[in-house]
Amino acid sequence: MVANIKAEFKATNSQHKHHKYMSQHTYYPTQVTTISDLLSSANTKCNHRDYLGAIAEYNQAIQLEPDRAMAYCGRGVAYYRLGETQNAHSDYTHAIEIDPNLAIPYYRRGFLHYLAKDYASAIADYNRAIDLKPNFALAYSNRGYAYRDLYGEQEAVIDWRFAAKLFKEQGNLVKYESMMSTIEQVYGDESCASGMLW
Repeated sequence: MVANIKAEFKATNSQHKHHKYMSQHTYYPTQVTTISDLLSSANTKCNHRDYLGAIAEYNQAIQLEPDRAMAYCGRGVAYYRLGETQNAHSDYTHAIEIDPNLAIPYYRRGFLHYLAKDYASAIADYNRAIDLKPNFALAYSNRGYAYRDLYGEQEAVIDWRFAAKLFKEQGNLVKYESMMSTIEQVYGDESCASGMLW
């Protein structure tokens, strides 16, 4: 009896949250002329946290062009941000099946593996992303965290050093400074100042 009441409360609470979300994020169909316009509109909605609206437009794009890998990849992001990680994982995997030479879905699926504490699978996906895009700084950075949690910080620092170097070369100083701070926590300020990082 108590279990049933808890289940009903959980379902009601979930519905309330969904209705609240819907009231704040009303989806209005967008007039588009091409798949690119549709995906651009969906990406904009996703960036503005209108995830349901984004998913609706990604769905339209997929119906029109089922082999568009980036539509699945984008929809995966929207699902992830709604907390639907299984749907996100499925979309990233489908994007990989469509275009196995696309780095971003490997990176994003690797992140889901990392969150699930499946560090070996995360590293495997980050490896593939880096193989496909050798200057993918975020993939090096995130693989470093997976290495840290699986093998320890010494393994991680190699990736973090290279990620910092790439972030600096690519002009992403915020990420560069964040990565340097992470490395400093491992070695201490003296080793950083003495040039041991490179």
